[in-house]
Amino acid sequence: MFEPGWYIFVALALQLAITFWTGTNRWLWLGLFLGLIVVVLRAHQVFCFLVMGGCFWGGQLLTFPQPPKPPLVQEVRVAADQIKIHDQWLSGQGKLADGREILWGGPLPAHFRPSGQTLIIRGDFTTERITPATNPGEFDFRKYYHYQRIDFRATGTKLSCRVATQMTGLELLHSWRWHCLQFLEKFPHWLRINAASLLLGEFDNQETQLRQGLTNLGIIHIFSISGLHVYLLIAWLKKIASRLRYPVEYLERGLLLVLPLLGVLAGGGVGIWRACGLALLQILRRQLAWKLSRHDCFGLVLLGQTLFEPYVLFSLAGQLSYLLSYGLLVIKVPRAWQRSLLINFLSIPILIYHNFSFSWLTVGANLLITPIFESLIIPVTVGTLLLQPFPQSLSFLEQCFQLIYHPIQDLAAASWSQITIGQVNIVLILFLLGLTLVWLQLFPKPLWCLILILYLCIWAGNRYPLQGEVSIIDIGQGDSILISSPYHRYTCLIDTGGKLNFGHRNPDNNRVEQITIPYLRHQGITHLDAVFLSHQDADHIGDLGVLLRNFPVRKVYFAAGMERNKAVGRQLRPFIHRVKYSKLRLNNQKKVAPQLNFRVVWPRTLSQGRNEDSLSLLWTIGPTSWLFTGDLNRVNERRLFRSPVKLDYLKAGHHGSKTASDPQFLAASHPRLVLISAGRNNRYGHPNQETLANLNRLGIPYWNTAEHGMLTYRYLPEKSGHWQLFYKGKLKS
Repeated sequence: MFEPGWYIFVALALQLAITFWTGTNRWLWLGLFLGLIVVVLRAHQVFCFLVMGGCFWGGQLLTFPQPPKPPLVQEVRVAADQIKIHDQWLSGQGKLADGREILWGGPLPAHFRPSGQTLIIRGDFTTERITPATNPGEFDFRKYYHYQRIDFRATGTKLSCRVATQMTGLELLHSWRWHCLQFLEKFPHWLRINAASLLLGEFDNQETQLRQGLTNLGIIHIFSISGLHVYLLIAWLKKIASRLRYPVEYLERGLLLVLPLLGVLAGGGVGIWRACGLALLQILRRQLAWKLSRHDCFGLVLLGQTLFEPYVLFSLAGQLSYLLSYGLLVIKVPRAWQRSLLINFLSIPILIYHNFSFSWLTVGANLLITPIFESLIIPVTVGTLLLQPFPQSLSFLEQCFQLIYHPIQDLAAASWSQITIGQVNIVLILFLLGLTLVWLQLFPKPLWCLILILYLCIWAGNRYPLQGEVSIIDIGQGDSILISSPYHRYTCLIDTGGKLNFGHRNPDNNRVEQITIPYLRHQGITHLDAVFLSHQDADHIGDLGVLLRNFPVRKVYFAAGMERNKAVGRQLRPFIHRVKYSKLRLNNQKKVAPQLNFRVVWPRTLSQGRNEDSLSLLWTIGPTSWLFTGDLNRVNERRLFRSPVKLDYLKAGHHGSKTASDPQFLAASHPRLVLISAGRNNRYGHPNQETLANLNRLGIPYWNTAEHGMLTYRYLPEKSGHWQLFYKGKLKS
């Protein structure tokens, strides 16, 4: 029915149709869809319209409508390996009575012990939609889970658990997987991490930095079970069968049963199902003498996975898995190492689109590390499963794995290996992908030069932007403000934010790594010239250490005397040889870039790091004046200026609390706009209604990050700028 390769077209057409119905830029996706139709089906007009209509209708059916009202959750059915326990908090992914998937969590019940069976979790649940990203560059959990058909999160109290009376076949496989993971808990640290990720697709939650580093380096697929490992498993089984003179036909028939089970036991990732699907289809092709090309098999697997997972190509994992697999089909070079070298160039545009950067070590790391894993790490990992009764052997292997992993870990964490590109438009990404695919097949030298020039232009445009900006970053209940000049001549942060860990439920969940650093990379910023610390509170400087460890910072400013504060000293001491510290005093002023300068207006005496000692800065940014006061109290707000100073923009003190934003001070300075940084549904009730009433009475407008997400002011040299709200587009000031 189809000519060779047409199954790929049908699968891509269906994906474009789904994108059309869910995307914001529908005309772009419609144009790409029609272009695909014209190129592939220009000789078959009737069939062209049939495919176009069918795919768009299918796309509409497969896409999800706006989620309904939050469900009333009374109990959740949870498979054994979907339960997570961290610091007295029980959580996971489960299924409601109507079949819908949901995220859930709650305090760990007393005497709870995982049993490896499917559980029914009951409790008093409150349900809400999963929180979306509220800053550019931030990972969007709402979108990520929506693509997995999950839209709500249930938080419970008074949780109770009981074992389900019956388990489905799929739940039984999840139970087996849980028992395998428990068996691996007996192994030493690196052997356990290695075996769990390579054999079961389970990466240790305590190793988030290692995982992110491996992702940045472009080698995460080697360290976690993927299509590569499935193909290696099949190749080894065939070698063993050949040595034992066991017929390959019988082995392949056994694989028809084993591979689907492997897909579940290995975690069910996109790459696993793609590899298992391709292997199954190729076995059936040989067993049943089907006339299918490799391109046909690829297209059919993508089509089949799209029918079960409509958003399979909407994630970084899905895009890389299928793109690199397709690259193996089309790149025609004689040697395997050459193919491995060239295929990495395909991943660069995708990594830039999602991470705003890529590692120049990616190609070399893949070439060097892949053979080590194929010939050494994976066989040894499988062998260690048999050595569990011999602790001395395991101890020796653990030391060997440390020697291998520590250099890789250091390399993955190295910031100098990252080339920060910044945000790139989806049209440019698709254009770069198309050019790269053509170049990898034909190798024309002029095309290689064009690709390089495009990358350089994109890098330069983000690295040296015409506009400067002031961004009130939405970090929840806390403060962090980015100020940058045009061309990024000067970039700085006022405070870093930080989380007050009431209950200490998730100490690894810091805002700098999740929000601030991704936004800096999104903007093409490679370093910070300065970080200003207002005072000691954790919601202002709690993540300073994380920032200094993970992002280049040249200087840290603080009010003189603040270094004597014990909490502040603990933050500064580890980096004393890496970062320059500078004390600021009243009326210190500095011009840091053309039309960008600041003056210290508080404190008047040595700071102790308290709210009333907050470092307060009056900035002149282009033709506008800005005041940032940390958590300064009302009494000291009235003492800031000897004579009234008119402000253009004021960052509200203490997140809009009634302890700040004194009415007399507001009336005297009468800013054009007040900016409030507060967390959604925070326990303090910030911003206070009294503060908002005072602003309304004085006719001063205000914006709140809790309502609008990030608040960004962009300006050109010697010109007034415009405001951009994350939730409301662009507004003129």
